[in-house]
Order: sequence, then structure tokens, then C-alpha cells
Amino acid sequence: MKQSPLAGFDLTVYPRALLLLVSNPSIVLVPLLTTLLGVLMARVISPDQYGLSGVTNGLGGLIVQLIELFGVGVACIMADDAWRHGRSSFEGGWTEGQRKGGELLVSAIGITLILAVAQYAGLLLGTVLSLLLMAVASYFLIWTIPAAAVGGIPGGAAIQVSIDRVRANPLPAALVTVVTVFVAFFAPVAITSWLEVSLFSYLPRLPLVASLIGALIQAIALSYVALIITKTYTDAAFTRRY
Repeated sequence: MKQSPLAGFDLTVYPRALLLLVSNPSIVLVPLLTTLLGVLMARVISPDQYGLSGVTNGLGGLIVQLIELFGVGVACIMADDAWRHGRSSFEGGWTEGQRKGGELLVSAIGITLILAVAQYAGLLLGTVLSLLLMAVASYFLIWTIPAAAVGGIPGGAAIQVSIDRVRANPLPAALVTVVTVFVAFFAPVAITSWLEVSLFSYLPRLPLVASLIGALIQAIALSYVALIITKTYTDAAFTRRY
């Protein structure tokens, strides 16, 4: 039986995810660790930079993306526990993340390569088409990580499963993609910029401190994203079966 396009469409997921994040701050720990690793790599690869902006292209940028996506995968495991039981266990989530580490990395590699191809193909055709290709790729890949993390899907098949679930649930997938892109990419930059203007106008500017604050904000954003993509995926995948 074909699923309804509205299957899994629950707007209350987004405020409830925020409440779960507040009551389960341990979900932030692994994304924070991976984001800090990204900051460290940025400083090693680009010594003149202290933030992730120093590693936006090339192999370094790809490695940073893989590390962060792995952190999101572990956060998805903990998020699923939080959605099911109201509380998440860091020890249990970390152990499960290690067990599924290979699958998470395979799915992360697939996402990173597809986004990179979409980005560079779009650049050859113009900025508008580049953004359009990235948006379309993000839309169809949105449930890849939770499919590998909590859906019991092998990493190599997680992309196809995400595409299938998105096609069966276009409206929920579109909404969670828009929220994810805004929260994961635009909101941290805006908040960090505001803090830099308001905070460092009174205190001496310390680039490394600013980068650490930015890493914390990014980790919180990624943890919220993990909560919403996990819940919307499980709703779309298991609420009503084919």
C-alpha cells in the first residue's frame, strides 16, 4: 500500500525536540566533540584561521564534514532513545555509536560525496543552479543518517532508503529539510556573529575563544537537528508501513 504524503507530518515534533534537548543535554556531547575536532583541524590545516571557516574546501573540508556527520549519527541514536523513553543514556548511545560506526561513516561518505558533486557541478553552471542542486540533494539525503543510525539500514543502502522515504513523504521531508538547513547552517553563523559584536566589543577579541563558542553553538544546533530528523524519519518509516 502506498503511503499518504502526509504520513509522519507532525508539527509538534519541532517544539518537543527543543524540550527534549533541554532535558537531555548529554545529546550535545558527541556533536560538541566532533565540532571541536573540526576547529582543531582548521587550526592545523589553516594556521591563520581558528574556526571552521578556515577549512571550507578540499580534503580538509571533506574530513570535517565526515567527522561532524558521524557526531550527528551518534546524536541520532541518543535522540531516538530520548524520544522513546524521555531520557537518553550517553553511555548506551556512545556504545551503540561505536558498534554502528562503520555504517555511519559509509553513509556520511555517501552524503559528503554527493553534496560535493552537486556543489561543483552547480558552480560550473552558475551560483543559482549550484544552490538549487545543493537544495535538491539535501532534500533527498535528509534521512540518510537516521536510517543508518536507528533504522537498521546498512550504510551503503541508507541513501536509497532516504530517497524512498522522501518520495513517500514529500511534505514532512521538505519541512524538516528547511528547518535543518536553517538551524545547522544559518542560525549558528547569525548567533555567533551577534555574540562577537556584542561580547567582543567589551572584551579583547580572542579568536580561539570565539571559535570554541562557535563550536558549542554549532553542536547545540546539530543536536537539535538530530532530534528532528530522527523523529520525522521514524514517523515516516514506521508509523504506516508500505
